[in-house]
Amino acid sequence: MAGHDLAVLGIHAEQDYVDTYCARVGRNSTSPKDWEFYIVFSMFRLAAILHGIASRALYGTAANVSASALGARARPVADTALRQVQSLCNH
Repeated sequence: MAGHDLAVLGIHAEQDYVDTYCARVGRNSTSPKDWEFYIVFSMFRLAAILHGIASRALYGTAANVSASALGARARPVADTALRQVQSLCNH
């Protein structure tokens, strides 16, 4: 999504999601515990899903004609998540 105007696409800012989540579960939205963990976990989970899509594209069983391009995003997403983990470990 880099380089896109998220507001124009109807995608809310991260803090909006945090505020909504925290309101629903009764937590303080200024600094939810372990937020970075959840973000990194989600990124690795997405990378695994994309890897599965890439595999289906490779074997010709993907339902989406764009599966190869979508699956190719698995490594960049995993790499980004790893860099985030490394950054957190250095703090």
